[in-house]
Amino acid sequence: MKNLVFLTLLVIPGLTGVLLSGYWGYADFMKLTQTERNFQQLVISKANQRELFIAAHRENIHRLNVAAEGVWLGLGLITVGVGMIGIVQRD
Repeated sequence: MKNLVFLTLLVIPGLTGVLLSGYWGYADFMKLTQTERNFQQLVISKANQRELFIAAHRENIHRLNVAAEGVWLGLGLITVGVGMIGIVQRD
């Protein structure tokens, strides 16, 4: 019974969080690399300050999203770890 509680309340939700955060973190990372390339192209083409500011802002949005998804991924891993420790621990 104890193992079922740890599994349903910690391990499964933690794994779900890890999978979702990993998926969206990867998607945001791909968008971040795309916006970085776009910013570099604007710099090379000597775009005006307004265009550079908008591109930098978009890049920072994706940078924050990647960081936030990384935090949620870490919290999911911690939750899974606590659940697994609870399952393997003897009374």
